[in-house]
Amino acid sequence: MNNKLIQIILFTLFISFTNICHSQIRTATLIKILEDYIEEKNIPGISISIVKSDSIIFVGGIGYANIEKKEKVTKEHLFRQGSISKSFTALGLYKLLQESPYSLNSPLKKIDKNLAFINKWQATYPVRISHLLEHTSGFEDFHAHAVYNNKDSLMPSMLNMVNDHSKSLYSRWQPGTKKAYSNPNYIIAGHLIEVLSGSSFDEYIKENILNDIGMKSSGYYFKKPEDKLLAQGYQRTGSVLNPISFATINGSPAGDFCANAKDMANYLQFILERNTTLFLKEGFDRIEYPQTNIAAKMGLKFGYGLGNYTIWKNGYLFHGHGGEIDGFAARYVYSREADLGIAIAINRNGDANAIVDEILDYLLGIQKLAPEGREIFPIPESIKNQSSGFYEFKSSKSELLSFSDRMFGGFILDFQKEMLVRKRILGRPKDTLYYAGNNQFYFENEGVPSAMLIESEKPAFWINDNYTEKESRTKRIMIFFGLLISFLLVSIYFISSLIWLIRNFVKKKKKNPINHLVLFGVGLSMILMFVGFGFTMSDVKSAMNVSFSSLLLYLSSYVLVLLTIISIYRWTKLPSHKGVKIFYILTSIGAISISIYLWNIGFIGLKLWNY
Repeated sequence: MNNKLIQIILFTLFISFTNICHSQIRTATLIKILEDYIEEKNIPGISISIVKSDSIIFVGGIGYANIEKKEKVTKEHLFRQGSISKSFTALGLYKLLQESPYSLNSPLKKIDKNLAFINKWQATYPVRISHLLEHTSGFEDFHAHAVYNNKDSLMPSMLNMVNDHSKSLYSRWQPGTKKAYSNPNYIIAGHLIEVLSGSSFDEYIKENILNDIGMKSSGYYFKKPEDKLLAQGYQRTGSVLNPISFATINGSPAGDFCANAKDMANYLQFILERNTTLFLKEGFDRIEYPQTNIAAKMGLKFGYGLGNYTIWKNGYLFHGHGGEIDGFAARYVYSREADLGIAIAINRNGDANAIVDEILDYLLGIQKLAPEGREIFPIPESIKNQSSGFYEFKSSKSELLSFSDRMFGGFILDFQKEMLVRKRILGRPKDTLYYAGNNQFYFENEGVPSAMLIESEKPAFWINDNYTEKESRTKRIMIFFGLLISFLLVSIYFISSLIWLIRNFVKKKKKNPINHLVLFGVGLSMILMFVGFGFTMSDVKSAMNVSFSSLLLYLSSYVLVLLTIISIYRWTKLPSHKGVKIFYILTSIGAISISIYLWNIGFIGLKLWNY
């Protein structure tokens, strides 16, 4: 009997030892894959946390935290996390609400009646706390002048930060309908934490969230923490990595969070286990799924919850968040079904998502087919008849840049048998969706629906957390090609005028150049506008101050309008040559079209330093 017992124990130990060795070999292989990846992509270093709910797969780093010092990444090195900050801000506010007379449904004005923002629906549809955390307030994202903070040496009050973003704080649509990602939402959330707790935002999160989870080194660092082990951030320009300084942003609750691999592993296990240290298990359901956008209200259980998004990856439903900030990028994901959590941060501008995908593909395998048991239903003819057509994005996070959605975005919904084919505006297929019932659709390999047709006054479609409405495709194409032809006419006239002006300059007998100068000036002012805008926005830090490029944009936009008006006056002063007249008038009409379009989208007289 004793011999048999000993044999069982030895066999059990052998199996355990074999499993440990196999696990170590798999982990070593994965790390080698990641080492090869960062070498290929010219990434200095990675902070890595890979865990199960009850065990650690890998916590540490590879590559360099500081290239110049030849300092290797360890599990103790802090990396800036960017927008992952929102996950912890949401945790803090959610926990605080459980201990207060308020709730996620409370209007902002109930907590701070003096909070300044504009909402023309305030009487019937006030902005609520949940709208902030799910990005359904309708507020805009950062304006260029308020992204960075160069005036404070210490973290200011969150109310001061909120006031700095006043130009973003107006509801562009009824709160609690469309989702538009807005960093100022979370700055207001940070202010509410200070009001309700009586503590500074960063202190409250540190003492009531991070310490309880076991994230002892992590925190919201407004300035570079000199007493912490912080990785150096890098900017890649071509193949060159340049170290960049610690940028102070004007939005701590939305982007100032720093964490290391050890702390992120503790966080992932906390959330995988649905640990009740902070609140009841049911609280995780509220955090992980949206409730306030129009699709969520109609039953879609997919999207951005409280600082937490959902995504279908490698055959499982994952939750998490991503982030980028000067010199760093990060992402974390976790799935209880897969019992897996991954957190990645890199110390270079770029995309951390691809590294997470590499890890998921290695650990879970590449998903090629839809999951078994997924139910697909016939698409009702009523849906096909009402919903076929062209859809335009209607929930841009920035009004200034929404022209790109209106001009280049949008898609066609084409119902083919029992499939919904989404096509680009000119008809090229983009992806295929399948009907899940209740107006909801799966993408090809998804196990849960993530898109939805919205029943409203105008046919609408919710996809990738974006709200779209059915519009005229013909009108969009006409505007697009009308502007394209206008740009081509102005460009051709600009080049031909330049040649004519040079030839006229060297001639002994010179002709009156006024007509050529006017439309040449139109073309030149357009070029200067785009150059000014491009150079200013390429370095957002400089956008908050008057610079040569931002001033060039501002002044050249008015010159464009002035010369366009003069070109109309010159119609009566043209030479008798019929072809020259027609070309001039058509180009002038093109200039008028461009000027009107640029005026409508807010580019004429744009002061980026004050935007």
